[in-house]
Amino acid sequence: MTTRKEAIERLATLVQESRSEVRIGLESVEKDLREAVHGVRLYASGCRVGLGNIGLDDYEYGFLTFDGEQIRALSSSSLEDAYNYGNEEERYYTSKHLSELSEEDIVKYSSAESINSIWSAVESKLNDFLGEAKSAVRQLSEFTDVQAEAMQEDLTGLMKGQYFEKQWAQARLKVATDPSDSLNHSNRFLESICRHYLEQRDLPLPGTKTAPELVAAVVKDFPFPSTVEGKEAKGDIEKLFGGIKSIGVGTGSFRTHFSTAHGGDKKVSQNDARLVNNLVGAAAIYILERLKERMVADLNE
Repeated sequence: MTTRKEAIERLATLVQESRSEVRIGLESVEKDLREAVHGVRLYASGCRVGLGNIGLDDYEYGFLTFDGEQIRALSSSSLEDAYNYGNEEERYYTSKHLSELSEEDIVKYSSAESINSIWSAVESKLNDFLGEAKSAVRQLSEFTDVQAEAMQEDLTGLMKGQYFEKQWAQARLKVATDPSDSLNHSNRFLESICRHYLEQRDLPLPGTKTAPELVAAVVKDFPFPSTVEGKEAKGDIEKLFGGIKSIGVGTGSFRTHFSTAHGGDKKVSQNDARLVNNLVGAAAIYILERLKERMVADLNE
């Protein structure tokens, strides 16, 4: 016959085993949350959980939080709140990781309402982040549009003749309608600008008349600013000129690998096509400005 002591011992063992399973379950929730957010840093908190009385007229409560890596339990008490006049900003919380919680508290924090609330809080926080990111993208897009309009005005003022303007317009418009073909037009426009520069400067065209070689030939003719002195300063200017040459190389590479110039069903995103087009526009403005300076200087000699 089972004694009362043995029955209670058996019940206590079952309680301990069940609580251990609850701890494992909550640790699994922590792992799932960590994997779900993919390294996004955030701070989310679940609903309040009652932990019981801890003294005369003193009631302890807590809630789960998640920071993108760990679930922690923050706890306080009604007496602590009274000390801080119930001010949410000044409340003092004790923070514990799951491994530091007692088996009894683990069970209370693991209620269905508590677990659902921390999942919902994380989802809500990610939606907030997404909204902020989309807002930032819209603002950047608006800024880019303003920059593009300014670039258009600069180029229109520097370009003479409908040929250049037509090439630039085609390259610009194709970004949205046919990004891959836009790469062809952007590349062709840059080559034409470079040819124009070299012809106006009465300089020979390179043996290979592609964007990288044409841009390199143009940059080679750029003089150092008269105010530049010292090896370090000249090295910095050479880096700038090297960046312009890199635009020629990059534009040619994108045309080769992602445009429809060599046939095939090649695809490129609007973002990449717009980047190439913007860089080509910036380089073209600089090249035409330098050409204008050289021509004015020649007239004044």
